[in-house]
Amino acid sequence: MTSPQLPLSFSPSVPTPRPMPTPATLMPGPTGHHAVDAAVRAVANAAELPLSEQLAAYEAAHRTLREVLTAIEA
Repeated sequence: MTSPQLPLSFSPSVPTPRPMPTPATLMPGPTGHHAVDAAVRAVANAAELPLSEQLAAYEAAHRTLREVLTAIEA
């Protein structure tokens, strides 16, 4: 039993890797709400901070967003 022969011109299709998204490429447009826009910018900027400071930045943004949602629901 012989293995099938591929044509000489055959080249397997290898997908081109996509670049990893960065906070700048994932950044949504302005929401029109100052506190929400500031929280979103803070999250994007947190990637530039030292790892030891990132958690505090994420927690502050989360707290702000929670407060805004609470105010909207009230």
